[in-house]
Amino acid sequence: MGRVENRHRYRNNGVFVNAAGGTGKSFVLNLLLDTVRSQGEIALAVASSGIAATVLSGGRTAHNMFKIPLMEYDETKSCSVKKNTEMARLLQQTQLIVWDEVVMANRNMLAALDITLRDIMDNDEFMGGKVFVCAGDFRQILPVIRNGGKTEELAYCIKSSYMWDGLAKLELTENVRLKKGDEKNTKFAKQLLALGTRDVGELFFEKGFGIRANSREELVFKVYNDLEDNHLNLSYFEKRSIVSPTNDDVGCVNQLIYDLNKEKEVVYYSVDTPSDQDTDVQASVFNAMTSPSLPLHDLRLKVGCVIMVMRNICPPRVCNGTRLMVTNLKKHVVVGKILGGSYRGEQVLIPRVVLESQDTPVPFKRKQFPVKLSYAMTINKSQGQTFERCGLLLDSVQCFAHGQLYVACSRVTSWDALCTTRAGVR
Repeated sequence: MGRVENRHRYRNNGVFVNAAGGTGKSFVLNLLLDTVRSQGEIALAVASSGIAATVLSGGRTAHNMFKIPLMEYDETKSCSVKKNTEMARLLQQTQLIVWDEVVMANRNMLAALDITLRDIMDNDEFMGGKVFVCAGDFRQILPVIRNGGKTEELAYCIKSSYMWDGLAKLELTENVRLKKGDEKNTKFAKQLLALGTRDVGELFFEKGFGIRANSREELVFKVYNDLEDNHLNLSYFEKRSIVSPTNDDVGCVNQLIYDLNKEKEVVYYSVDTPSDQDTDVQASVFNAMTSPSLPLHDLRLKVGCVIMVMRNICPPRVCNGTRLMVTNLKKHVVVGKILGGSYRGEQVLIPRVVLESQDTPVPFKRKQFPVKLSYAMTINKSQGQTFERCGLLLDSVQCFAHGQLYVACSRVTSWDALCTTRAGVR
């Protein structure tokens, strides 16, 4: 706040807040945002993932807010914000920028914002002289690099950026979830921190390390108990989820839980067309293609099912990663209520949109509702959420990326709230 009120007194205007799970990071960031806004100033809130953005007051994804282009990993571009535009004027008047889960962000994204703000503000100060507060936890997941390993992840994280040395380092250390005298939860917090800082190797869960499930069906039953009586209960789904490292396992579990819903099913079929009009490929070929970045060609939904939005529809209310419970299925819109975040319980309408494939053999466009089932989600997608009951599915694949196991276990506040299918992971 001292930097916001008189930034010229400080040598730098950038701050990194290192905060482990449960230390009140979201509370602190929202308090900063609300304080600056209450003074009549502009404060922008962004996060590296859509779900993490919903936790911040007025939060949006960084790509959406700053028009950050999709970049190859060996290049740096500026954001798609031109001078003398409404967005440029908004950035000029902004006093504070908050970026949560910055550890997940590619360093080139931060560099693109730095270049753009220096250009818009016509100076050579870091972030154009704006007070920049970023927060994260290096025990969690690092930037995802396609076909890359740990070396590449480290090379593109914020610590490898030119701006790291110029950031003032602050830290939150006290776990605010714990109650005095609660030895069980105190032990959980200590074990969780040890899990996030341990060396690479095989880990076997100790006795009491979560509730054991012997099959996927049992895992579903333990996480979504009383599902039949609560299939239209917003609060019930808001605080429950199952996480897994891979999209394939997530898809299988989502289908398993979806089949337990006894409501009438509605099927929506997409319209697929080639990106290149000269491509001579039949529509049926595109219909059969699937991708993690695209909804299914034959999208099957029921009232009461939980879905995740795959594109920014009307940020900050509905971002890429926002979870909804379906309340009505119309011919041209899907009606749902928001699960969690600042806009919890609000009704939203999801229209069909045109999405372009990013990782299919032949590029094509798909017009479909940009949603997918979300009773379960990948560990990467879950970062930034807290659940009262969470399942960890590791029966077919182990955690394979830095921080995945730590992120999965830190979605809950005690071992009693975590259900797992595996006794040991690497």
